[in-house]
Amino acid sequence: MSIRRETWLPLAIAAAFLTLALGGQAVGDRIVAAPSNATTAAVGRASLSYLTGIRRYAGAVLWNRVEPLLHGYYDGVPLYEQRYMLSTIAAVEWLDPTFDQPYYVGSWILSRNGKVSEGLDMARRGTERIPQSGTLHMSYAQMLFVLKRDVKGAVEQSMLAVEPSMSWADDVEKINGYAAIEQLLRQAGETARADAVAVEIDRLDEIVGKTAPTDVHDHNGDGTPDH
Repeated sequence: MSIRRETWLPLAIAAAFLTLALGGQAVGDRIVAAPSNATTAAVGRASLSYLTGIRRYAGAVLWNRVEPLLHGYYDGVPLYEQRYMLSTIAAVEWLDPTFDQPYYVGSWILSRNGKVSEGLDMARRGTERIPQSGTLHMSYAQMLFVLKRDVKGAVEQSMLAVEPSMSWADDVEKINGYAAIEQLLRQAGETARADAVAVEIDRLDEIVGKTAPTDVHDHNGDGTPDH
């Protein structure tokens, strides 16, 4: 099966399912003799629900093809040179605005290719659309600090990233994110806050144990392995 056919066949099946589902919804409304405006509203609700699901599914299909390239075939290629990914990243963002990875990757590719304003806008958009993503707040904080010299904004985003309500893919990603935040806070002169983050890093290191990558075992830079 060709790559194109393999990609679009599931989408065609999903589209067919959508047609059947909407038709079934309309038939059901007629059976109960609902007024025409009620039928329209019901079909509208079903359309929105199913179309949203299909769009997210399509976004996942596209991203599942991009991610192996980012971390596999093009693993040795600097992120800023991977401009060819931008069109696909933009498509995934449109298909599923609640998926965090396109904002995280795309904003840095844009910024490192001279489009700093667009990159910052994309990073900000990600934190607004997915406010519970610790990764996006951490990344936006770094961009504000490095690219815009906005220390106040960077600190604000950093503190949002370490809120207990934030979501991370796993504890290892959280450790790496917290390590970046700790260093940013120290450079910003927020020593007390940085120390508090370092304590949390040590706690997470104890939880993760030997499963953590070797490059994150001394996050606080004191020269002593954290575990």
